[in-house]
Amino acid sequence: MVGGGAFAREIHDWFAPDLPEGDRFVGYLDDGDRPMAAFGRDLPQLGDTRAYALAPNQRLVMAVAGPAGKVALAGRLGGPDAFATLLHPRAWVSASARLGRGVVVGPFADVSADSRAGDLVTINAHSGLGHDASLGDFVTLSGYVDLTGGVTVGPRSFFGSGARVLPRLSIGADCTVGAGAVVVRGCEDGVTLYAAPARRL
Repeated sequence: MVGGGAFAREIHDWFAPDLPEGDRFVGYLDDGDRPMAAFGRDLPQLGDTRAYALAPNQRLVMAVAGPAGKVALAGRLGGPDAFATLLHPRAWVSASARLGRGVVVGPFADVSADSRAGDLVTINAHSGLGHDASLGDFVTLSGYVDLTGGVTVGPRSFFGSGARVLPRLSIGADCTVGAGAVVVRGCEDGVTLYAAPARRL
């Protein structure tokens, strides 16, 4: 895993019991000093994010939620091709959905018909990506986010827990949608939205 913080602990606890036979987490990369040890995890820290060489049979898992961090780490560690896609067995992912490289889909998430998620997208537990919706690269949906049918989201945008976007709206790149916001109008790049109905910060 790339990252040793709170989201890395979530990913480890979600996926470690249910990895396919022959797969396992061998450790994590973090620039801190053994951050998982403080929480009783015995997963070894393999090094920092600047000095690790993947073995031929290894893949990385993006365990950082912030889009800017994901962009920086992917650039440092070989790009999206170095990252595995993880779909939790208790998530529902439509056969017609198209997922990029290094996507993480948490438990009880719903990735619906003909939706699309770009590279290194994070779809956290209980979040929904509606039919025909589209997420650009490096987007993060926190828990319980509801992006309804036909919504489009530009790269590197972040959605706080419980945010909702009404159908067919477009959210630009590098946007932040705060926890609990209900978006009733689309927005251009770089906007921060909060509250219900959502307004600009």
